[in-house]
Amino acid sequence: MRRPVESLPLEQLSRNLSNADRGIRLALGVALLVACLARWVDGHLALAFFLFAWVPIVTGLAGWCPVYQLFGISSRRK
Repeated sequence: MRRPVESLPLEQLSRNLSNADRGIRLALGVALLVACLARWVDGHLALAFFLFAWVPIVTGLAGWCPVYQLFGISSRRK
């Protein structure tokens, strides 16, 4: 049985994203923010872009994805 993330040792919460994965996430997040702030999209879609853009930006900067952790995935080389 899996333990909750809060009880995992710190080394198991280390980065699980490769540099390429991080770069793609950052580019996607910035592109979503630019589309929203440049008013290329409007209405509810602009709000969704603005809110969702922070997810790939934060995970890209941190180098750690909680969804990858949940499913035991890592794009980093061992």
